[in-house]
Amino acid sequence: MHWADAFLEGVDGDQVISTGISPSGPIHVGNMREILTGDIIYRASSLKKLKARFIYLCDDIDPLRKVYPFLDPGYSEHVGKPLYKIPSPDGNGTYADHYLSPFLGSLEKLHINVEVIRSSDLYATGKLYKTIKNVIEEREKIAKILEEVSGRSVGRDWYPYNPLCRKCGRINQASVVSFEDPYVHYECKCGHSGKSDIRKDQGKMPWRVEWPAKWHVLGVSIEPMGKDHGAAGGAYESGKRIVEEILGTSAPRILIYERIMLKGKGAMHSSSGIVVEAGEALKFMPEEAMRFFIVKNNPAKHLDFDPALGILYLIDDYEKYFNAYFGKDRVTDDDMQAVVKYSSLDSPVGPVDPSFRHLVTVVQIYSDETRLLRALKSSGSMIDSIDDNLRSRISKVRYWLSKYAPESVKFSILPSGTVVELSDNEIRILRRFLETSEDLDWEPQTIHDSIYSLSAQTGVDASDVFRTFYRVLIGKDRGPRLGFFLSGMDRKWALERLRECTQAARP
Repeated sequence: MHWADAFLEGVDGDQVISTGISPSGPIHVGNMREILTGDIIYRASSLKKLKARFIYLCDDIDPLRKVYPFLDPGYSEHVGKPLYKIPSPDGNGTYADHYLSPFLGSLEKLHINVEVIRSSDLYATGKLYKTIKNVIEEREKIAKILEEVSGRSVGRDWYPYNPLCRKCGRINQASVVSFEDPYVHYECKCGHSGKSDIRKDQGKMPWRVEWPAKWHVLGVSIEPMGKDHGAAGGAYESGKRIVEEILGTSAPRILIYERIMLKGKGAMHSSSGIVVEAGEALKFMPEEAMRFFIVKNNPAKHLDFDPALGILYLIDDYEKYFNAYFGKDRVTDDDMQAVVKYSSLDSPVGPVDPSFRHLVTVVQIYSDETRLLRALKSSGSMIDSIDDNLRSRISKVRYWLSKYAPESVKFSILPSGTVVELSDNEIRILRRFLETSEDLDWEPQTIHDSIYSLSAQTGVDASDVFRTFYRVLIGKDRGPRLGFFLSGMDRKWALERLRECTQAARP
């Protein structure tokens, strides 16, 4: 049983599935585990005929905590101010929108239909007012819960509310001195004294209190979360007690997920600059492959994201599952059908043709669509034209080759007339191939089989046979899968190239 279906066993009634990401910096592939896990649970809920609401809480009222590596040093003047009140790095709009907008664009491409709720709006419209009033009045009990769970003292004068200073504009350095509903009176480190109206966006609750407050107000019943929040002493443990003991509602059912690491660099985190932005990733990988990356793997499994060679293997895997769904391949996974359904943008539409890996080869041979189409058809692809969908996949392949592909994958065809020094064995291999090539079906598997047959006939190791072809065609010892590679080339040109190399190398 797929992990999303297993998670929902025994769950009934209306559900509110919540996710949340702060737009404090580039929203990256690591963040996608949060939102996609929520989306998959939402889809599974729908298949189970549960009435469900899927929300994404954008924490845009959070303060800018520091000048991150990707920011201009001048942003030091904005540290401590709410993200939705800070100017955008590009000068257009707000800081929060600068990072939120491309993320929402990625969600649209991934067909993630989520209701976006900005935290600033919850405060500004007064939806949190009664809850803020409640937690302030119960502050001593909440302080005790936080101290018992976290083991840290919150102080005798602590209030579960951080006022927004009207003078300096910061939301993290004013202290509440008294409360007279609906106002908190404060004193700020900048020297200003004033009051904030808790019915408006003139302050916010601290994270460990705000989280359960949102559960209470929005009726959240399910929430995926990172293991740091779900660990003993973490925010979920204290939040569960606050929402149940103080606010009187049940804590959500949780699904804890592991982090996604950027291969060779560590955990993805905006503040460290170790990221591949979600929108950037979708420039070089199919949307279904991004969904598949999260769908196929149990949330408890640690994942590495490798935008270089690892992407090829990930996409190979995704294509194998989709082809198996339509009977064109086989995978040993009882959850195959569920994986394909949850990975699809809508409904599965058919096997993948041509493969991403084959496109990686062919686009490096041909630049114009006419010759590219001819090569794809001659190599066995059942396509009649290059439509918008295929054109998009070709664009992703070219982008990946230009920015992330390892050198071992890249190549260029040696021009006719290029002399390659060959050994006697290599000349013998090419001449034997030319002798049988006239009657050879110019398609991947037939060419592949003929190479191994050639190895057996000549007594030359297959790896040496492959290397001979790569040397005369691309000037490297290794290259793309030779059957697909040759079948994607013009047959007449390829054979002539092999022939001229044997003639130029030896009399």
